[in-house]
Amino acid sequence: MPALAAVLVAATVGLADLHRFGPDNARSSSNAGALVVSADLQDAVRPADAADTHDLDTFVRRLTASTPRPPDVLLLTEVLGPGAHRIADRLTAATGKGYQVLLAPGRSAFLADGAVRESAIVVNTTTMRVADKGRFVRVQGEDQASAAVTQKATGLRLSLISAHAAGDPLPAAQQLHTVAAGLAGTAGPQDAVPVLGGDYRAGRCVDPSAYQPVDCAAQAFWTTLTSTYGYDDAFFARSAAPTLKNTAYVFARGNVTDAYVDTAYDEALPSADRAACKQAFDAGRSASAPPKCRSMYYADAPFGWAVVRAGQPVRRSVAPASVTLDRCELGVRKGAALARVVNGTGQGITDDVTVDAPAPLQVTPGSGSLTVPAGQARTLPLKVTAPQQSAVGTYDVRVTIGQLTTELPVSAPSQCTEPPVVATSYHSGFPPVNAVDGDINTFWHSEYSPPTPLPQSITLNLEDSRQVSKLIYQPRFDGNLNGTITGYNVYVSTDGQAFTKVAGGTWAADARLKTATFTPVTARYVRLEAISASGGSYCSAAEITAG
Repeated sequence: MPALAAVLVAATVGLADLHRFGPDNARSSSNAGALVVSADLQDAVRPADAADTHDLDTFVRRLTASTPRPPDVLLLTEVLGPGAHRIADRLTAATGKGYQVLLAPGRSAFLADGAVRESAIVVNTTTMRVADKGRFVRVQGEDQASAAVTQKATGLRLSLISAHAAGDPLPAAQQLHTVAAGLAGTAGPQDAVPVLGGDYRAGRCVDPSAYQPVDCAAQAFWTTLTSTYGYDDAFFARSAAPTLKNTAYVFARGNVTDAYVDTAYDEALPSADRAACKQAFDAGRSASAPPKCRSMYYADAPFGWAVVRAGQPVRRSVAPASVTLDRCELGVRKGAALARVVNGTGQGITDDVTVDAPAPLQVTPGSGSLTVPAGQARTLPLKVTAPQQSAVGTYDVRVTIGQLTTELPVSAPSQCTEPPVVATSYHSGFPPVNAVDGDINTFWHSEYSPPTPLPQSITLNLEDSRQVSKLIYQPRFDGNLNGTITGYNVYVSTDGQAFTKVAGGTWAADARLKTATFTPVTARYVRLEAISASGGSYCSAAEITAG
């Protein structure tokens, strides 16, 4: 196949993949409200990269293929002035609408005073009117773009921030919220919607793993924005990718009716391929990059967009909008949702929450309440479980929050990913998978901050039932014996639910390899329980195997 034809075929396939979670999937509400894009284009630091705009053209092509209508606002980071103008020009040509660069850096991200400026705001002037052309606001050594616009058709006013804050995202988020609130001006509280877009260089969960559970322990900046200040995380609440690690956001103190993240990018151009593409683009050599790069690459991370409308005084919702039980643990499908109340009134409110789930689903708690201070938001985590062998299909869970009753679709697909190992707890950075990765230099450590006392356990998933007669334990091997298990029990199970004790005893508090033997037994899951350990009420393991 000729090279040009190959490029065109690859581009066509890539754009077709966009619609897996895109506008073909029943997005009727997307035509109301302002469509706001957030993208980190990684096109600002290296002059050669900034001069080569092929990736920006690809970004515009993928963006316009994924949106139900031309975007109203683009909040861009890691982009310079020439790049922002290129995007505005390409969008104008692609959509027939007029796009204006409201704020953008110059030709360099580095200012004479040592600060960095790499944020931009691009506006669709056909649909939006500029209310405040805005300014750059210094936050932790970087200038963040801020402005205010009004939707011509509805009068909806948006207070916009495009941020790429360095350092701790919590104080940055607090300062950005203050700036956005100031941009609201004299507009009424239900008409002025603060929107904080951009890349916050941090995922939603404290745990940095690629999979971000809905009910994970969230980072302080995220809980401050979504609980203390009442913002909605649009991509978490309304896109099809709430559990993927993402550092780009659209936070809005309004009603988010739809959202999209370019998750098809990972399928069209996996991270390993993107790394190779990035090397060529960083050097300004896109013309010599592989054809797949030239047709698909635009950045390391996917863009997203959200449709934002004015909020009501009290907003009740369930986030995310649906749950997929494609994660299993110890023979059980697991997922979660958050019942959420945002209180925009001047006094506190309390809403009852009740859940009605059909068999084979179980939702806990089945009932509860949310007491929400004025101007804030609160959530109630709803854990959704079902047996791993549940019939494939979609089940409707009825959730009632105060005056709102909504159906939460919960799907049980044919495939359910089960991790090779799980633990009762772990400290961030020391996950249980470290105990089965074949690397003696990495280790699992049970949670110690906050204190999580023994007993703690770690359970191996052998994938299939087979005969086992021993468990081999290698303590951490870094010269520190903290957490080395000295008192133990070993349990086995065929279904992940009913466990039988097969061994127990004590080991020396040293780094030597240790073994627990027992009568051969059929098992799919093997559990090591620590009842005492060296150094404190916690435990650790460099490697654990069963045979």
